[in-house]
Amino acid sequence: MIASGQFVLGISLGYLLFSIAESFIHKHVLHAKRQIREYWPKLGFIGTYLQNSWYSHHVVHHHRTFKSNHVTLFDSEHQRKELNQLLTENGKSSIIFSSYGLRVGNLFEKIKYLCPHLPWIIAACYFGGGWFTLGLFVPLCFYIWIAEYVHPYLHFPHNQAIDSASTLMRWVLKTQYFRFLTQHHYLHHKYINCNFNLMLGADWLLGHHQSPNDKDYSEINELDL
Repeated sequence: MIASGQFVLGISLGYLLFSIAESFIHKHVLHAKRQIREYWPKLGFIGTYLQNSWYSHHVVHHHRTFKSNHVTLFDSEHQRKELNQLLTENGKSSIIFSSYGLRVGNLFEKIKYLCPHLPWIIAACYFGGGWFTLGLFVPLCFYIWIAEYVHPYLHFPHNQAIDSASTLMRWVLKTQYFRFLTQHHYLHHKYINCNFNLMLGADWLLGHHQSPNDKDYSEINELDL
């Protein structure tokens, strides 16, 4: 009974902590202001890691792709080749292989993706014990899964996403969680300084959530999100 309680606590608290950490890191690292980024070169390889993460997400995913709208990765083949050349020449080919920030990437990139969370994960597991750690593993997997496999579908028109998805993913795309997340994420791309979570929850706690207005709803419907 105690073990099952610790396991459930690991899932629940783990989800909450991942959601809070995701919202915080997304805002203050992946969309870091210039004043913050100026200090990163002083941090050595950690600063390089932060700079590369910011560049992949803020510059490439938000400004060098999806220029026309939320569901069009590139406006032309020329635009794609131009960006590929820039990334290759600057030693950032890994961004191409992660679909320009739509996915996390290979196993090494997934490990790097988890690195900012390691201090609190280690602390929580140490104090929580074995069953708590097993429970924490569930939201950890969800955190990686939603960024790697669900995030790309947030940039598809809904009917196209349904048609192209596997049977299991098709079920996911029809859930209320996903439908809400799609609108939530659309507003993040439109306004940037809000709606940072893919693991929903902490944006409300941290005051980062923004709801769509009538114009936003019209655009969302027009794009079939």
